[in-house]
Amino acid sequence: MRINTFAVRVFAVVCGGAGLLAGFTLGGGDAHAATDCNAANGQSVQHISGTSGCGARAGAGSSASATDASSSGTAVAVADGGGHARAHNLQPGSTALAGANSGGNAYSVTTGPGAMSIAQAHRGSNSVAVGGWGGQAVATPQGVACTGGFAAAADSGSGKACLRSGSVSLRN
Repeated sequence: MRINTFAVRVFAVVCGGAGLLAGFTLGGGDAHAATDCNAANGQSVQHISGTSGCGARAGAGSSASATDASSSGTAVAVADGGGHARAHNLQPGSTALAGANSGGNAYSVTTGPGAMSIAQAHRGSNSVAVGGWGGQAVATPQGVACTGGFAAAADSGSGKACLRSGSVSLRN
């Protein structure tokens, strides 16, 4: 009796792929909930849970949200004058800070441990800062800075942007 080896290989790959897919979708979830702070129109909210903390403050006509999803980091967002600020920390030991005023939009995210990201926007500009593994990203109307392991930052008001990954550093 001869077995078709190609069919056996295809069957093994399909079964293995299905097993991996089931493992990724059904298991491996985090046992902790994110620390969330949301504020709008004159509200101020702070939450501390163990070593996780967040704070959001919004003036009239503004909104701010801050989330620490790492259970061991910090996220702070402040907005005023019609601004919108979003700060999201995803890794332990990291800090995300966002501030916006006068209709600006600031987005600050940390994606790696030991990271820091600061985004500040005003007068309708958009600022984005992403701090990766051991990286520091700063985006403000005065310019941008990217240092450390991985960092990316851009500010539409100043027209400046930078990207750093290890020894590669790009900026305009």
